[in-house]
Amino acid sequence: MRQRTKTLLWIALPTLIVACLGWTAINLQRGIKSAYYEWGVTCIIASYAEDHDGSPPANWDDLVGYEYHTKYLPDPRTMDAAAQHISVDFESLVAFANEDIPDLPADVITPIQGIEQHWIHPKTTLERYFRDGERPHGSFDGEYAKQLRYYAEGGD
Repeated sequence: MRQRTKTLLWIALPTLIVACLGWTAINLQRGIKSAYYEWGVTCIIASYAEDHDGSPPANWDDLVGYEYHTKYLPDPRTMDAAAQHISVDFESLVAFANEDIPDLPADVITPIQGIEQHWIHPKTTLERYFRDGERPHGSFDGEYAKQLRYYAEGGD
């Protein structure tokens, strides 16, 4: 092997390995954050439906104000940030709640950033809530959520 080829390999190979490790680390972190948003929004959808006589939200704007109804929504605690990390099929939620479809699609809530990871299965969790009233683990009732919001926003 020529000296020039050896030098090129000693430069290119470590650079490629560092780039691959960096890409993996960044996308793993994004995937973990998306998984928490997935879990948090699943809890928030159940809290919203509980406050609206079993009706699920029709869009992201309906969920604004419910950011403190779960402990699993990462910072920043906004629906805009959640919408950048996950996709929610609101039409299927409404159709399922109205009993127009027998089951929710498997991708009712899916991560759209990072390496895909799941802490929960939103499909089965939301089906159990809408069928049996079983609240998702990590969702808070309205009074506790109001208290959390009060303290988080610097209440006296």
